[in-house]
Amino acid sequence: MSPSIKIDVNREYLNILIDELNTGKYLLPSFQRQYVWYEDEIRDLIDSINSNYPIGTIILWKPSSAILSEIDPFSMPLIGSKVDNHNEIYYVIDGQQRLTSLLLLLNNWEILRGGERIKRDPISYNPSNKKFYKSLTRGIDLSKLIRAFYQYDATAISELKKETENEAFIEMEDMIKRMLNKYPIPIYVMETEKEDEKTFQDMAEAFIRVNKYGIRIGNLELMLSFLAGSVGGELKKRIRELYEKFYEIFEIDLQPIIRFTFSNFGLKQTQISKVEQFKRNVKKISEFDSMKAEAIFKQCQTALEVTINLIKDELGINSSSLLPSQTPLVTIAKYFYTKKINSLDDIDKYDREQIIDWFILASFIGYYSSQTDTKLEKDLEIIDQVDSNFKSLHYNLLGKAGRNKITLDDIRRGQTLNVLRLQGRAHLFLLYIILVKNKADDWSGILLGKRKLEDIARHHIFPKEFLEEKLELEEPESKEYLINNLGNITFIDKEINSEIGDSSPEEYIPMYLNAAKKHFVSSDERLWSINQYNTFIEYRIKEIYSAGRKYFPNIFD
Repeated sequence: MSPSIKIDVNREYLNILIDELNTGKYLLPSFQRQYVWYEDEIRDLIDSINSNYPIGTIILWKPSSAILSEIDPFSMPLIGSKVDNHNEIYYVIDGQQRLTSLLLLLNNWEILRGGERIKRDPISYNPSNKKFYKSLTRGIDLSKLIRAFYQYDATAISELKKETENEAFIEMEDMIKRMLNKYPIPIYVMETEKEDEKTFQDMAEAFIRVNKYGIRIGNLELMLSFLAGSVGGELKKRIRELYEKFYEIFEIDLQPIIRFTFSNFGLKQTQISKVEQFKRNVKKISEFDSMKAEAIFKQCQTALEVTINLIKDELGINSSSLLPSQTPLVTIAKYFYTKKINSLDDIDKYDREQIIDWFILASFIGYYSSQTDTKLEKDLEIIDQVDSNFKSLHYNLLGKAGRNKITLDDIRRGQTLNVLRLQGRAHLFLLYIILVKNKADDWSGILLGKRKLEDIARHHIFPKEFLEEKLELEEPESKEYLINNLGNITFIDKEINSEIGDSSPEEYIPMYLNAAKKHFVSSDERLWSINQYNTFIEYRIKEIYSAGRKYFPNIFD
């Protein structure tokens, strides 16, 4: 840690911490934006707190200046629609997922962040067996317990007294007060006396080192927030407009916006990702002829719109949170920009197929996860050639990555991954698009590709609670991937997921069998037994692979 950074370690009880979070002085730097936890993770967090297990530390950065435009103009409040004026501010370097989950619990499972609504289904508590559930049918909404025993809401108290026995009422009150008033969380506060590029690098490096499951970020992503402060006037305004527009419709990050936009002003990727070169070239771009700059930005917006519309139209993806990486979007947008493609109607069938195949393969194998600048710059150079097409990028990908096919072994690797974590995101992405192509619905009759991601759940076909009870597992890591592997996960309607709860597959699959078959669930009821769990997983892995070959024959071996 830099000697210019002072570090303090405090310990706060949950009630004090939560009250602080609601003040509006806690911010997310723009390299740490998306909330990616769902009900499973929230339930496990609450259960850990109730069991008095440690949930890790919170790491904050307290800069010397509270003037946001000088530090990170693209940052966002942890909660609220705007940043209020404060004498001091804190950036959340690590702990966003946990803090957001706690804020959801305290705010009836829905908060606003900037202009974005973050909502999750309620977690309930069953006082008879003292367990937490993702379904309201299994217990009492925890937010009601919070309203009753923490916020002292008279209506909530009255309802609980009518709904529960006196012994259960007292037990739940004790539980909430113990969790909030007696559960301590260590908080590291890194305080700086002045801020420069090195400071922001230090904060981002801290983020990488402590965030095991966080989004992996590189040099460009670390620097952009701070360096955006050096982008002034009309240039900053236009970048912000692009960023906010595409974040709203696709949750796109700042990084691909910058990479794509500045490449159209003549910058190479190394000129964007190297600090001093970036600052010098931003100054040059700021001096561009205003009419020429306006034309570039307008064309950038059109190319990004066509890119996102293509991904939505072909693969049913309506949020970047499903993507293993957003960098491939830059390449596709650059192609549309160069070819002056203004709508999906301008893309012929051959081009569509080549682009989508390349996008799936590059995303799944993590093509840009290493040597990002070099690989991306080479691809952009190929696109700039007059007679270029995406077939050329396929050849380049094969040359750089050494492969251009997805194999059965690749899909089988999903059996040894927790696909709900970062390391399994590529497999979850592949599963989703294959389900969309297979015309799978959400088990309520609506096609997956027509649903908003926030309205569908990542469903365990053999429910998590069911497996935890039935499987005898000694090693936590084995338990994690045995429960959350590719063969056991699919996407269904959130309400149906809640209704299923921890029911065995033998109980609930018959009610949804026609829909489940589109999700590669066998109609052979013998495979729904816990004794056939491994056979069920193997069957489904092979079915996913077969469907991949059917819908994407050019990139599946």
